[in-house]
Amino acid sequence: MRWIIPITAGVCLAADLASKHWVRANFSAGMTKPFLPGFLNLALTTNTGAAFGVGRDYAWLMTVLAVAILIAVLVWVAKRQKRFRKSHFIESLGAGLLIGGALGNICDRLVAGRVTDFLQFSSFDFPVFNLADVSIDIGVALILLQALLRHDTDSSCAGQEASPHN
Repeated sequence: MRWIIPITAGVCLAADLASKHWVRANFSAGMTKPFLPGFLNLALTTNTGAAFGVGRDYAWLMTVLAVAILIAVLVWVAKRQKRFRKSHFIESLGAGLLIGGALGNICDRLVAGRVTDFLQFSSFDFPVFNLADVSIDIGVALILLQALLRHDTDSSCAGQEASPHN
């Protein structure tokens, strides 16, 4: 199961970089086209900050912070893999998505000094985002889901061990 993380991260990174390259080659800044009419548009923008434009005046700090967070995630993954011989599929998939997405946005920051965003909801107001952002969000959600599932399993097993009826 350990192969899930690097393969997922690689696929996410490749998809993110390819989609950003395509959008930059085919759109000009501010240009918007329907992608899924009534739901999602393609709209080229860039962002030097983090989510919701936080830190947009501190691009170098956002880059350092993104790299530091990625290193922390990699250390966490390595410790989890050492601690548990059998990794959980959901957690591994989530970690791969998180790492791949983080790498995609870090590549943008290092090469261009800003992140390319191009996905925009057409039916409600929400910041423009990219595939890396989607990967990060889904990855975090899967890791949290696995933690909740593991917690339920651990607490139910602990309760059975403590039961005087066993």
